[in-house]
Amino acid sequence: MNRFIALTKVLFKNTGSSIVTNGNTKQKLKSYLIVLFLIVCFLPMAISLGAFTNKAYGVLSSINQEGLILGLGFGIGSMLIFIFGIFYVMGTFYFSMDIENLLHLPFKPSDILGAKFVIVLAFEYLTEFVVLLPILIGYGVGSKGGVLYYLYSFITFLTLPVVPLIIASLIVMVIMRFTNIAKNKDRFKVVGGMIAIVISVAINLFIQRTSQSGASTEEIKNMIISGNNSLIGLATKIFPNSKFAAYGVAQSSNLSGAVNMLVFLIIAIAAIIIFILVGDMLYLKGVIGISETTSRRKKLTSDELKKNTKQNSIIKSYTIKEIRILLRTPAYFMNCVLMNFLWPVVILIPMFTNSNGMSDIHEFGKFILKPDIIGTALACAVAIVVVITASSPVASTAISREGHNFFTNKYLPVDYRIQIMSKVFSAFILGIFSMLILLVVLIPFIRPSVILVVLIVLAGTLGILFSSFTGVLVDINSPKLNWDNEQKAVKQNLNVFLGMLPCLVYSGAIAFIVFKFKLSIVVASVILVGAFGVIDIILYRFLMTKGVSMYGKIN
Repeated sequence: MNRFIALTKVLFKNTGSSIVTNGNTKQKLKSYLIVLFLIVCFLPMAISLGAFTNKAYGVLSSINQEGLILGLGFGIGSMLIFIFGIFYVMGTFYFSMDIENLLHLPFKPSDILGAKFVIVLAFEYLTEFVVLLPILIGYGVGSKGGVLYYLYSFITFLTLPVVPLIIASLIVMVIMRFTNIAKNKDRFKVVGGMIAIVISVAINLFIQRTSQSGASTEEIKNMIISGNNSLIGLATKIFPNSKFAAYGVAQSSNLSGAVNMLVFLIIAIAAIIIFILVGDMLYLKGVIGISETTSRRKKLTSDELKKNTKQNSIIKSYTIKEIRILLRTPAYFMNCVLMNFLWPVVILIPMFTNSNGMSDIHEFGKFILKPDIIGTALACAVAIVVVITASSPVASTAISREGHNFFTNKYLPVDYRIQIMSKVFSAFILGIFSMLILLVVLIPFIRPSVILVVLIVLAGTLGILFSSFTGVLVDINSPKLNWDNEQKAVKQNLNVFLGMLPCLVYSGAIAFIVFKFKLSIVVASVILVGAFGVIDIILYRFLMTKGVSMYGKIN
């Protein structure tokens, strides 16, 4: 236990220093101001969610179904924790650079697993602060909850992420256990991570289909009429353990509330025991030698040598280098590249889990082709493309991913302008692929007109260039070079959010203007192309002047 506590403290200290810069006073102040800025940004959303929960309580309490709020909140929160947990677990358990050092120290597998699990759990609490805490406070104010309500809420807040995270951890450990059978470790880590994500998506699909097919319309009506918070069970089918938490908090004033909370805690404790037992069997076998790499030795003929050493332009070669690093580094591939292509899957899930999903999407396709709607549809589609590409860390961590090796860029005989633009182009190319895949997936279902698709591609291309410029500029201004884990460079980097925020505001403002004035598709396309074209030119010139100066001052 002492070893576990000591290791947890060290990992917490290391993680905290990676979020708040350990540089001079000015750098520390800048880090604290960024954290404060993020809190201010999320605060209105949290307050709005709490106010909505309070009003919803008044409506649902009239039919004695107020517990539905907690059921939905706990169920959705658990699903978000599970999805994020897949990525956090892979990065923290397996892709962390401290793994090889820890294996040589006198720690049991359970000590390492437990300490790293606590670190991941701490990050999931941030998700709960935004999603779950406002719901608990809003419900407590509406129900005039007593001491037991807030005590049970506190216990639930601390314990709810445990089961989803353990499920995510078990999936990842089973997949990564087979890493050692592959000769190419990096490639198999990527394949293993993709398999883990596919399994998690499949589980998500299965659970959602099961939860939606579990009760007919007539049964739901009878539940509503019967009252007694009978809808909680329906809302928490995604993660059944959250049902006991919802009943426990909702019935905190009764003995049944204590019983449900006890069952909820027993499930969490049982999950922890299973996690430790399975971890002792699988973790070391999956993590030992995970950083090893292999290479093929092949004698090249003169023709093969000429083919592999053909001359390219500097910017093309540097851009290809950036993309290859993204594809070959497991942590970067999982968080930067793969995330670009998961959006179509996320969008398709409701279609396959909802019995009326296909017919609804066809009706939606007809609706957006109306003359007074198609302009807004174009603006919203472009805004979605911009926000999706901006949410990818490719551009906003372009400098941070260099880490301590950034100084080598200053010794390369390559102009800073070319280095900067190659990072922009790598993000731009991946963004274009993401947009095209999204369109290819959605076109057969929505069936938009050809002109709408062409305009989305045209304006979306300029929008992707805007998000690429913005992300690189944000990272040049404040790169995170001090990290010991590639995962930290992309997942624990505030620049990702700071790069996404202006893209969200700018594209959202354009879409709002088009919607507000019900502009035609012609006018909307002119505004979109003009707005993104102008901002692209401004950002390009800024990067090629002030940006180059900032790039040269990075140390």
